[in-house]
Amino acid sequence: MAAIYDSPRGEAYEWLIDYAVERSDMFMVARRGYLQCIDGEDRFMLAGEGNPEWMEGAGRIFALLEPYLVEEYTITSEEHELRFERDITPGRGIEYSPGSFYMYRCCKESAAVLKEAATALYDWQHPRLPEDLTFVDHEGRELLYQVAHERMGGLQVEEDEARRLAQEVPGLFLCLPEHREFEAFWEAVLFHQPRRLEIFGFGITEIPGSIRQLTDLRELMVHESYVTRLPEGMFELRRLESLTVYTANLLEIPAGIGKLSSLRHLTIACGSYHDSVDVILPRQDVSLNRIPPEIGQLSRLENLCINYTAITDVPVELRELKKLRWLSLGRNRLASAPAVIGELPQLEYVDLDDNLYNPRSMDWNSSL
Repeated sequence: MAAIYDSPRGEAYEWLIDYAVERSDMFMVARRGYLQCIDGEDRFMLAGEGNPEWMEGAGRIFALLEPYLVEEYTITSEEHELRFERDITPGRGIEYSPGSFYMYRCCKESAAVLKEAATALYDWQHPRLPEDLTFVDHEGRELLYQVAHERMGGLQVEEDEARRLAQEVPGLFLCLPEHREFEAFWEAVLFHQPRRLEIFGFGITEIPGSIRQLTDLRELMVHESYVTRLPEGMFELRRLESLTVYTANLLEIPAGIGKLSSLRHLTIACGSYHDSVDVILPRQDVSLNRIPPEIGQLSRLENLCINYTAITDVPVELRELKKLRWLSLGRNRLASAPAVIGELPQLEYVDLDDNLYNPRSMDWNSSL
């Protein structure tokens, strides 16, 4: 099984649908179920019941697929619990939770519905679409599976076939053994142009400047102990919405951070190690000791977390973050609560734990 690194989208998604249809007898989708207490009794409900949004989205797709329906069956909450108690492995991965499951015939017409319904593999989520589009091959095995809300998926192919597909189909980013080496991994990243990228545990000392080529990147997580600088190319990623950096000792947050005009979530934490170490750098010795005033240019920022640094105060420009709802400045060296926090109108929660004056976390609005 070759894991899918990032959701195939656009032409890669349509190519994958054609590939799976050609090699499968059927495909499946799920409508998840749950227990709801009504008039004192637990009732098994299916997602979307009484929800107009579901009817306009997933309900419409179910109707379009109706001519190709082969089988429909339901696993109730009680049946699913019994499976769990008896340690019975689900027959198919899509059965990881209760619900109704629908099997459809693979053909050109049903494939056209799948292509029209979504633009990316992990779009298959409630309420806009039925859940977890899965293909079952001629031998009854899952050829293509996914857990869309977890952004997990895989393709049941031999390693040589996975390598061929990954080299020939841009956007079909399959995880291969050679990707354990950073050079091979990065070559694949530049080729497939993922929207979500995680750089973790390679032991690298710098992030390549070629990261600027990932112009459609939306989420970036870096967890590399030995990285000390963020490349200028990172701040050319104008579509980036979420940036997380965990490292042992970041020298600075560059002023270029203010160029990330689409950023909504920013997390930076020092004192972070992806391997066990004998000595952890003391907080007072961390090089990162200031937040640049340019951070105030991040007009869309909703969540800001800066932890385990030597910063002693925050810039007044923080007041410009009018959409900020969640602020974590714990485990730094603040001498007092920054006064500018009171000027943030949307702020709902502040964490200032374990600073020099060591307050508790608080619901900021309730304390004003």
